[in-house]
Amino acid sequence: MANTLAGNSLAAIAANTLDVLLDVNPPLRAFTTDFSPDVATEGSSVTTRVVTALTSGSLASGYSASAQDVTLTAKTITLGEVTGFVIGFTDSEWSKSSINLQDIFIRPGVQAVSNDMIDDALALVTNANFGAAAFTGAAATFDADDAADLAQTLSTAKVPKMDRFLLVGPTYYAALAKDNAIQASYAYGGAEAIRENRVPRVHGMDVIEYTDIPANGENLVGLCGAPQGIIIAARTPAVPDSFPGEIENVTDPDSGFTIQLRKWYSADDGKHYLSMGAMWGVAVGVAGNLKRLVSA
Repeated sequence: MANTLAGNSLAAIAANTLDVLLDVNPPLRAFTTDFSPDVATEGSSVTTRVVTALTSGSLASGYSASAQDVTLTAKTITLGEVTGFVIGFTDSEWSKSSINLQDIFIRPGVQAVSNDMIDDALALVTNANFGAAAFTGAAATFDADDAADLAQTLSTAKVPKMDRFLLVGPTYYAALAKDNAIQASYAYGGAEAIRENRVPRVHGMDVIEYTDIPANGENLVGLCGAPQGIIIAARTPAVPDSFPGEIENVTDPDSGFTIQLRKWYSADDGKHYLSMGAMWGVAVGVAGNLKRLVSA
């Protein structure tokens, strides 16, 4: 058999990984992210900053008299342990198999690592952190009018209109896609909802479908707001001295999220290994900038 595995250099695997990262990371738009390809060690901290809402008023009394106090809040995020996955092939498997790494391992691997990070962020979306739900109801009743009500709630709370999002699970997303007001071509100037099952924007919010929203013991089914509500910081693991193999870091150019790939052979185990991992931490940012959706 053709030795497809042995023919894949880590650089080629990294290139395939980048394509998948671009495809699976849209939910990261819902968060403020502090990503860097810099290396870090477990337990190290990253400090980022968020700005609270500002107000505008008359300057008739002069600039100095009109100067107002502002608040720039530092948020310290502690990075957790290296998280990812490792696959190993025996000498026999490596020699005899004809395996397409891209189709079989890379896509689910990148999805698993990215989803793990997003799941940690969504675990923060609780009543204790963000207050009472802005929407309570079943998926069957969720429609564009509910999205309008959510947009009104955000505006009343003075949540910035820039980069607003609505992140929901598949059943609530499907309810929006089936709404007659959204399906009508004239409503968007296009037919994305019918042709592509894609709802790009509703009432000033980017609509994002995510399959693994945790209930958090509170029937959570979605969230909306601006990215400042939750902060994610991520770094790549430090490279060990005299590593007996190859290492490649792959960075998503849109989000900046970096995953580290490692490929090596263990003579003791008689196995060829491929690993993929990153380090991250999560924290509540500006709590008022995020609203929860729960089921009835």
